[in-house]
Amino acid sequence: MEDKYIINSAIKDLFFRLNELDIQNLGISDHIKQYLIKYINNYSYYMSAYSQLLQKALKKVKNPAAESVFADYGGGCGILSLLAKLTGFKAVIYNDVYEKSVIDAKIISKKLNIPIDYYICGDVEDFVNQIEQLNIYPDLICSFDVLEHIYNLESWIRTIARIPKFSLLFMTGANSRNPVIVNRLKKLQIKSEYQGYENNIRFNDSYLDTSFLQQREILIRNKFPELKNNEVEFLSKNSRGLRKDDIEEIVLHYLKNGNTDYKIVHPTNTCDPYTGSWTEKLIDLKQLKTFIESNNLPVEITNSYYCYSDNKILNIIKFFLNQLIKISGKKGLFLSPAITLEIQK
Repeated sequence: MEDKYIINSAIKDLFFRLNELDIQNLGISDHIKQYLIKYINNYSYYMSAYSQLLQKALKKVKNPAAESVFADYGGGCGILSLLAKLTGFKAVIYNDVYEKSVIDAKIISKKLNIPIDYYICGDVEDFVNQIEQLNIYPDLICSFDVLEHIYNLESWIRTIARIPKFSLLFMTGANSRNPVIVNRLKKLQIKSEYQGYENNIRFNDSYLDTSFLQQREILIRNKFPELKNNEVEFLSKNSRGLRKDDIEEIVLHYLKNGNTDYKIVHPTNTCDPYTGSWTEKLIDLKQLKTFIESNNLPVEITNSYYCYSDNKILNIIKFFLNQLIKISGKKGLFLSPAITLEIQK
């Protein structure tokens, strides 16, 4: 109960500070500005999710927060880092792969007068390399809605396992055990692949509104102008779920052997060919758990509860669903709105 009280106090503190911000004149990118506004406008909903994540995290960490280092992986606008700092962690490490996000998170932190201790820009390899250079190792590594975007999860896990000791908790709303969520995300993936929509693809920190399929065609045509139209179409279609470097490897294999050796496993999973960021990837949780355990890392996949909003009728439904999830325990993943990957080393 004490942890819950501390987290709730941090949430209230952050809420008051955020409401005093002049967001339009902060000098941050439109992308982060939109996220920040979304969080503020739906604060109770998102903070309920963050509260669940932090409560799980504090149960995992061996020492008190005041003696522990917290890492926010894929931090975006930095909300989780700010909450961790207000919760009382000894040090907080913010990380994001995009430089603009890191710059914006610094601005927001300064304006709110909540100093974050370390900022790391880069992917998992950069993250691990820099904490080794800094000689400050996280006791907790947490993230919210990042797991489903990581390009190569197996490679990511092998890299993060270089850290000596840690607890990792990644919460994601892309619950592949919940049939309602699966249906919704498949529609989103199909839209990303074949239609595209505004802010769908990040390329050199800008956004494109074309589909992933179209962008793969552009990449292949530009790199391999000798290919015929039907070959470009074939290779573009059969390289779904690959990043630029891997797409080029597929094409080179095709030019040498006249075929492709890449097999698309999932019917709709698709990713940004520039960054490798998946569109809400539906992950095979059983396969992922088996892989993690094969690397001698204890792992658990836990459920979460629905977050309440201002919709009273919807809240009644959520209340009963939450009771069912509570009663079901670990078997309630198919009802859960989100899951948390928990790894202990």
